[in-house]
Amino acid sequence: MANKFLSFGEGIEFVLKAISIDSEQRQIYHEDAQIIENEFINAISKHDKTFRKAFKGLALTGSTLDKIKIELPDEFTMLTKTELPCIVEPVVFEKHPSFVALCLSGPDVPENLVELHNGEKFLSRLKLHNWYCENIKDVIPELDNIQCGKNAYKLEYTGHGYAVAHTLVATCIGNSKRQIYFDFVPAFEFDASAWHNGMKKARNNNNGSWFAVPRKFTKPGAADDPLSFMVCAPYWERMVLQDKQNLKDSLRLMKAMRNANGMDRLISYMIKSIFMNRVNTDDEMYNWNKSPGNILISVTKSMQKCLTRGFLPFYLVPDYNVFDTLCESEQDNYKRMFGRLRRRLQKCHKKDCLSPKDMEFLFGRSY
Repeated sequence: MANKFLSFGEGIEFVLKAISIDSEQRQIYHEDAQIIENEFINAISKHDKTFRKAFKGLALTGSTLDKIKIELPDEFTMLTKTELPCIVEPVVFEKHPSFVALCLSGPDVPENLVELHNGEKFLSRLKLHNWYCENIKDVIPELDNIQCGKNAYKLEYTGHGYAVAHTLVATCIGNSKRQIYFDFVPAFEFDASAWHNGMKKARNNNNGSWFAVPRKFTKPGAADDPLSFMVCAPYWERMVLQDKQNLKDSLRLMKAMRNANGMDRLISYMIKSIFMNRVNTDDEMYNWNKSPGNILISVTKSMQKCLTRGFLPFYLVPDYNVFDTLCESEQDNYKRMFGRLRRRLQKCHKKDCLSPKDMEFLFGRSY
C-alpha cells in the first residue's frame, strides 16, 4: 500500500474501517455497561426510597443510540427518567427558546425540590442536582467491585452534574486502560402533545415522547435561573438519521476530522445538528445514495457557513443557537480550520487521490 496512493473513495473507506467499532467488542462493552448501570441504580434505589419510587427507567441517547460512535464503544449517555408524585407541566421561557420551567401542582408536590415563583411551585434545577449528587456520593463507596463476567470494575464519580449530566467512570480492576464512561442525566418525560407552540412544531415526531433535562441557559451573558430545563427528543432525532447509512458514515468521518484537528469544543451534537438540518431543508437535493466522501465535502461547507454566521439552528427549536457554548474566538478558529479542511477535501476529490499526507492532515490516519 505504501507504493501506491489510494483513490479518494479508497481513502475514505480506509478511514471508515479504521474508526469502525468491532461488533463483538461492541457487544462486550454493552453487556458490561448494562450490568454496571443496574448495579448503580439498584444501589441508589436501596439507599433512597423516594428515588426508588421516582425512577422510571433509563433511556439511551447520544452517539451510541444513533450508532455514530467512532473507535471505542465506551461512552453511554443515559436519560434517567424521573416521575414525581404530582402534576408536572412544562412552561416555555419566552426569551430562551428550547428551555422550559416545570410547574408542579397537586397534593403530593415534593416540597424539598420546590422553588416558589410568583406564588407558584416550580421544580428547582439546583435542588434536583443536590438530591442526585448526595445520593451518588453516598452509594459510590460500595460500588468498588462490580463483577461483569471476566471483568470487575470500580465506579468513580467524576462529574457532579453542574452542566447536565452526572458523570461516572467504571475502571476495570487489573486493567486500568479499560474504562467505560457514563453520563446519567435526570430527565422528565412528556407526550408529543405537550410540545408547546412557543417552541415551534417539531418535525416527524411520530407521536413519540420528549424530555426536559436540567441545564443552565447557554446564551452568553444570560443570568442563571434555577428553574431552567432544556428540551431534548433523542428518538425524534434518531428518525432523521434512520436508513441513511451513507449520511451516518459521513458524520463519523467529520467526527474523525474534528478529533484529528484538535477541535475539542466542537461537541458531537454540533456535528449531528449540521446533518439533521441539511436533511430537513433540502432532502430532495441531498441524495443519500451519494458516497460518504461526497456528502462530507458538502456538509463541511455547511459547517463552515454556520461558523461564519455564528449560528447553528437547534433541530428541535430552530431559534436556539447550538453554538451558544462556543466563544467568538473558538468559532473563528474552527471556521478557518474547516475552510482548510474543505479545500483539501475538494482538491483530493478532484485529483481522485488521498495521499498519506492528505490522510494525516484530514483524519489523523496514515497508510
